[in-house]
Order: sequence, then C-alpha cells, then structure tokens
Amino acid sequence: MAAKTKIKVPVQKSDARFVLISAAIITLFFFTSLRDPFNAPKLWLNILLGAFLLGHLVLDLFTGRFTEGQKALKVLAAIVGSFVGFMLIAALVGDVKYITFFGDNQRNTGWIDYLFLSIFLFSAAKHVRVKSLAIVYWFGIGVGAVMTEYGLLQHFGHDFVKWNNPYNSIISTVGNPDFAGGILALFLTFTFVTIIAAPWKVWIRIILAAQGVITLLVINWSQARQGLLAFGLGAGIFLVIWIWNKQKRLGQIAAVGASVVFLFALGGIFQVGPLTKYLFKGTVTVRGYYWRAGYQMFIHHPWFGVGPDRYAAWFRNYRADQYPMNYGYDLTSSAAHNVIIEIFATCGIFVGLAYLALLGFVIYRGALAIKRNSGTNRLLAAGLLSAWVGYQSQSIVSIDNIGIAIWGWVLSGIVIGVSFIDATNLDSTRALTRRQANIDTFKPIVSSAFVLALLFIVIPQYRGESNTYHLSAYAVPTAAQGQATRDAYHRLVTSDLSVPMLNPQYRLLMASDLAQAGYVDEAFAQINRELKSDPRDYAAYSIEASFYEQIHQFPKAIEARLKMYSLDPWGAQNLMILANDYLTAGDKMSARKYWQKILDMSRHGNPQVGSPYLALEQQAKQQLAA
Repeated sequence: MAAKTKIKVPVQKSDARFVLISAAIITLFFFTSLRDPFNAPKLWLNILLGAFLLGHLVLDLFTGRFTEGQKALKVLAAIVGSFVGFMLIAALVGDVKYITFFGDNQRNTGWIDYLFLSIFLFSAAKHVRVKSLAIVYWFGIGVGAVMTEYGLLQHFGHDFVKWNNPYNSIISTVGNPDFAGGILALFLTFTFVTIIAAPWKVWIRIILAAQGVITLLVINWSQARQGLLAFGLGAGIFLVIWIWNKQKRLGQIAAVGASVVFLFALGGIFQVGPLTKYLFKGTVTVRGYYWRAGYQMFIHHPWFGVGPDRYAAWFRNYRADQYPMNYGYDLTSSAAHNVIIEIFATCGIFVGLAYLALLGFVIYRGALAIKRNSGTNRLLAAGLLSAWVGYQSQSIVSIDNIGIAIWGWVLSGIVIGVSFIDATNLDSTRALTRRQANIDTFKPIVSSAFVLALLFIVIPQYRGESNTYHLSAYAVPTAAQGQATRDAYHRLVTSDLSVPMLNPQYRLLMASDLAQAGYVDEAFAQINRELKSDPRDYAAYSIEASFYEQIHQFPKAIEARLKMYSLDPWGAQNLMILANDYLTAGDKMSARKYWQKILDMSRHGNPQVGSPYLALEQQAKQQLAA
C-alpha cells in the first residue's frame, strides 16, 4: 500500500488569470454590426467564457476537489446554488420563457446571465489568493486605462464609431454614461489603493496618479455622479482602514469623520442638507418611482417575482399615477435601478434572500481577509473590499449591466478568495495525486465540449442580431417600386424571421416592416403570434392598434387599445386615441367616458408645468364641451 503523504492542493493560477482576462474581454468588447452592439455580445462572451470555467468546475466536482476542503467554499457553493436554483424556478414559472432565460431587449440579464456570473464568482473564489493580488490590481488598472482613453476620445469628438447616442458622449465600452462612470469608479479605486499601499516604484506610482486624475476627469465629464460617489466611498473606506492600520486612535477619529461626510453626502443625494445643490439630480426622484414600482411588484408577487428581467412588462401596472403626469406616457423603465429591489421584484423572496446572504458573506470574508493578512497584503485586501463596497453603492441607483456586473461578481469572488491564507492541506496517496493530475489534462477537453454545446445557443442569437442590424439598412419598399422589389424584401424579412431564438422585439420590428411593405395579413399574423407568446407586450398592442387605425378598422383598433388600457391604467395618451377611435366609430358615449377618465386623473396627482398630461387634459375638456 502506498504511504500517505501530506500534500498541498495548488491554486490554479491559470484559472485565476482566465477569470481576469475573461472579465476584461466582456467589459471591453462590443460589436458595431449588431442591433445591440453592447449587451448581446457581452452576454455571449459571458456564456462561452463561463462555459469553459464550468467544465473545470464539473471535473473538480467529480474528483472531490470542488471546494478544495474549504468549509467557506462549501458555504459559498450552498449560497450560490440556492441563488441560481431558485432563480431557475422563477424563470420556469415566468410567463415569457425567452425573456426569463435570455433577458429583455438590450438588457440580456435573464437566468442564463446570472448562472454564468455565478460561475465566474465561484471560480474567482476558488482560484484567486493573496499571491495573485498584484495581477488582480494590474488587470483592473489596465481595463480602467483602456476605458479612460476611449472616454477621452469620445469626449473630444474623436470616437472611431459614429454611435446613435441619445446620452452624454462618454459611453465608453458599456453603452451608457452612468454605466461608464460606475465601472470607472471601481477601477479608479484600484488605482488609488495601489498609489498608497502597493510596494511599487515611485515612477510607477506617478504614472498611476496621472492616469487616476484623467479617469476622475472622464467620470466627471460623463456627468455620472454615482461614479464620483462610488469612488469617494471606496477611497474613503480604504483611507480609514489605512489610517486605522497605522494608529488605531486616529483611525477611529477618521471613521467618525468619514461617517459624518457620508451622511451629509447621502442627504444631498436625496435633496436634504447643504450638499443638495452639488449632489442632487432629478434622476434620483425618477428612480424613486422605479423603486416603488419594484416594491409593489414584490408585494404582489412575493414568491417568485414577475419573472427574471420582466420588470419592464409590469412597470406600467405598478408605477405611481404621478409618474406619467410628470414624465410622459412613453417613458418607461426596463429595470428598478436598484439591483436588490430588482432581484426581489423579478425573482421573489427566495432569490432575494440568497442574494442578500451572498452580499453578507462577501463582507464577512472581506473582514476576515483584512484580519488574517498583514502588511501590504492587508492593505491590498482592504482595497479590494473598499472597491467592492463602492461598486455596491452605485448598484443602489443603477442596473445590473453585464459589462459592469461581471466585475462586481468577479470581485466578490476575489474578496472571498483572498480571505484564505493558503491552499488547503489534504491527506492523499501519491497514486491519487497522479490520478488528479491526469484528470487535469482532460479539463480543456471537457471545457471545450461545454463551449461547443453552448454555441448552439449563441450562434442563432448572433444571426438574429446581425440580420436585424443589416435589415435596417434597407428602406421598406413601396408599391411604386414594383412587385419584384417588394417580393425580394419580403423574402429577406421572412428569412430573418425564421432564425430560431430571435428576440421578440425584433419580430415586432419585422412585422411592422412587412405591413409597411404591403404584406398586411402576414404582419398581423406575426403580431398575433407575439401577443400569444407574451400577452403583456404593450408595444405589440400599440403597433397592432396603429395599423388597424391606418386601414380604418376601428373596432379592432379599439379592442387592442382596451388591452393597452388594462396594462396601463394611467396611459392618458392611449385613452385619448381610444376615445377618438370610439368617436370615429360612431360611439360618442364611450368616447366621452374615456375623455372623462383623462380628467379624473388630475385628482390623483399634481401635474407640473410642462407635463404632457396638461395638453391631453385640455383636449379632453374641449371634446367634452363640444
């Protein structure tokens, strides 16, 4: 019998690098020849790169190395497993499976996204240790530098892509100024920590300081105050820990001072106190409506929510009546703009509690990482936890965009990973050690198999995104252009519609194109299929009603608009058109009924000057007086 020997299970440094490289690629990559150049390709990369890591985890599971003997990893596996498992149930009981699994249009944050984010988190916790701290910081600083330089190009009008961008010019590689500011704040915190704590040469720190100033300017130019506040919070927490590490008494004073500053800043954000004029933005008020709508979704659907990424489909039902009066009838939201509220609202109490448990576990392990390490490693570990807290603070007012979220989840795993002092000692025979080494050689094969299998999901979605993008380059032909041109366009659209797993919103766009090209019956058939699949698709009813009005089939238009009314009781714009449809159809009594409903809305709110409601109210009064 072979003698037993005490061995150390080596941390897979290659896996740690793969996690960091993957996170960098997901954040930086976009593809302009897609209908959605940001979120769709980031989801696909999340799936494929995560699938490679999944192959490694599966082999470790079957060889008894899944948690490497660490009790904390077993706890983490239980929390993440609960989160993913209960979200899977929420997705399965959800009303529209495509969205609950793949996510809503231009969000793509369904169950599949969270599954692979969880895999990244667990892989980071399993493979990143204190010895990897330097490479973690360099990756973060490097990605931040690339995004900063791209933000500079955008700010000064030298972007190499001509974006159709309704926002501030600084969208970087994530497609939105708020997202750009949020992720840059995380990387700027990395830079700040290394300038103070890393044992690097002075000239390196000087370069990093210059880069940090530029990043701060880009965040400021993006007008994403949440980015500035996230950096301020992360840097402030680290400074308190740094001072505390040097002299406890001064650290306590710094903690009290930082807490006071934080409370004043928090008050300013919510329009209270002297910092209001510097920190308050009107969008905070708007987000309040989003949060309350999410809360109402959870109260009415407490067990499994309204379905992963189905916030947009239910928003009109649960938004406050004051919201459309102040912000119009076409401005909705696809997210709660608070990740915790979003998860409770769309996935229910079990997923929400699992997510809170995960956040609490990261904080606990982060505190252990600081306690168990010493010297520079302690400060660098503290820097990671500080950056993580800063990231979480911006997630209170923002969404789980994939390009940002990947770093939030990976950083969660890293914070947990660095709380382990070293790889765990395991009793094993040399024969078993050799067997495990032999099994490791199969990891690339198994991982590649997972990647190839998931390509069957990614490739059809790529085709759908690409085809829809290229279809938009063609003008919809008219009757004057001849039947041959219209038939060629018809073949192109129907070919695109045949792509499996096509985004439902793209199907609606193509149905609209068919109707404009004169293929009305096919267009209505496609719209009806979409409505059968998703009876809560407000946009589909709107398109259907509009087309029926164009061909003067007002009874059918009225039917569609009544369904819109059931989905959005406060949609005064729809009620005005509905009343006009009744009037055109000769039913003046019903028309008066819905004009009166518009007037009655004023009792439930106080529309501000310039509100779209006021013009509709005036029209309704004129019609009732006629």
